[in-house]
Amino acid sequence: MQHRNKGLVWTWLLTKRLYKKWTFLLLLALIPALVLGYGLVDKGDAGVLTIALSCQDWEDEAAAEMVNSLQSGSQLIRFQVYPTEEAAEEAVKSAQADAAWIFLEGTRERLEAFAHGFSNRDAFIRVVEREASVSTILAREKLSAAAYTQVGEALYVRYLRENVPALEGVSQDEFLEYFRQVNLNGQLFTFASQGRDTNSREASYLTAPVRGLLAVVVVLAGLAGAMYYQQDKAVGTFARVPENRGFLLEMGSQLLILANVLGASQVALVLTGDTRGFWPEAGAFVVFLFACLGFSMLLGTLLPRRNAMAVALPVIAVAMLAVCPVFFDLGFLRRFQLLFPPTYFLRGLYQPQYLLWGLVYGSVTLLSAFVLGKIPGNRRI
Repeated sequence: MQHRNKGLVWTWLLTKRLYKKWTFLLLLALIPALVLGYGLVDKGDAGVLTIALSCQDWEDEAAAEMVNSLQSGSQLIRFQVYPTEEAAEEAVKSAQADAAWIFLEGTRERLEAFAHGFSNRDAFIRVVEREASVSTILAREKLSAAAYTQVGEALYVRYLRENVPALEGVSQDEFLEYFRQVNLNGQLFTFASQGRDTNSREASYLTAPVRGLLAVVVVLAGLAGAMYYQQDKAVGTFARVPENRGFLLEMGSQLLILANVLGASQVALVLTGDTRGFWPEAGAFVVFLFACLGFSMLLGTLLPRRNAMAVALPVIAVAMLAVCPVFFDLGFLRRFQLLFPPTYFLRGLYQPQYLLWGLVYGSVTLLSAFVLGKIPGNRRI
């Protein structure tokens, strides 16, 4: 009981000491504020390409459905609808749009003819571009996805008519009713992860790296905590603490910093809706906290001087951004990713084995820090 009371007193004193530093409080406030601001930018116009859409015959259901599908299906491409094909072409000429997609009269009949093999050259759309570019070429994949549902209906009916004689008496409307129950929404593939609905909003290319960036910030906060403790050690703040308690004191000091910063980061993710459910987030939180603690303790032992840690800090930050799956995930870097704590936080949400590896990582780094700290010249108090 006495040891527990002492632990609570030390926790209170170290926390109170942290909260007296306005820079630390500012950091905790800035993390959710900046993430929310980032989210507001995402809600704005973030398109990198503008496509003008129009139809020669707005009564054509297939053309109208594809226009609606294109309008609601992308953040990278901005689609603008024009009432006439002349207006769409004028938008391209006046540089208001990068290209115009004009659905021709009889779009449904043209698509059905293509599906039945009657024609493979009779186009259903006319494309007008200011100049050909990689972006406009890739944008046509969105058009193919929108057309897939329309062509898919005809292919579906054709296949059943030709290959399933038992369904000879079923009407085309019944076939299509069943087909539409599948709810393809123009997607050939759907992706799902544990704790997230398959129909969730398309991930934004602007906010996608936020979780990884926050993970890097937490690690850097832990290293800053190691520098903070090194400063205290240099001025003799904890000189009266017994030498055999130095490791626990340093670990507790850094754990409080990490827990506060990681907590603020988790609040920011909740406010932006970027969460995967309570238990997956809780597991990743604990494992990441433990891994960051081991990482900062080990580096604090290997680099016992503040100047050395200050020089290493930007190098480590760049290395984590380049190696960890923050912006991109390169397969040949997978082994190097295991050297940094953010990997276990980012991958652990989808691959539970990384949570176990994160616990092993934290244990190994903490044990290494403890053993190295026993070497003369690396004493903590």
